[in-house]
Amino acid sequence: MPYNSTPYNYCPVCGQTLQETVIDNYLRKTCPVCSFVHWGDYSLGVGGVLWHEGKVLLVQRRHNPGKGMWTIPGGYVNQDEPIGDAVKREIFEETGIRTKPLSLIALHDRPSEKHDAYIIFLMDYLGGTLQGQDEEVSNLGFFTLEECQNLALPSVTLQALKASHSATPGLTLNSKAELLSPLSAIYQIF
Repeated sequence: MPYNSTPYNYCPVCGQTLQETVIDNYLRKTCPVCSFVHWGDYSLGVGGVLWHEGKVLLVQRRHNPGKGMWTIPGGYVNQDEPIGDAVKREIFEETGIRTKPLSLIALHDRPSEKHDAYIIFLMDYLGGTLQGQDEEVSNLGFFTLEECQNLALPSVTLQALKASHSATPGLTLNSKAELLSPLSAIYQIF
């Protein structure tokens, strides 16, 4: 799906007319007054693979992208939201199920006019009542791998399911790391 962005003509910080400057071999919009640089258009999303009693939680998308496809639950990360909190929130909003991240198991990177990155977590089941969010989900449920073979699954979901069965634990949150910002987090191999 093409991304139509409106180009920056004025600085969003000070309102000055932007100029084009080559930085690191890329033509970028910059402000000659306050040094603002428009680095590009990006989106950050998260999704979670949740296995419970031998079945994986999937949702059927109500809207594009992927209308009618069965995917792992997930969505966009808010500007001031840690990614671990975002994946818990998205899964709860879409399914009514409470979870917690166990590890980061995959990263889907899609550079284009808008650079999309989608971080996939392996999740732990905490509880809740299965209930779909009407605005985004047309159907949902827990499915065995065999049942998944009869569903319309995008390749990213298939790869996430494979990654969730890897012998490697993935990256886990290092909650003891001393970082500069209280909102900062580092996921690493232990």
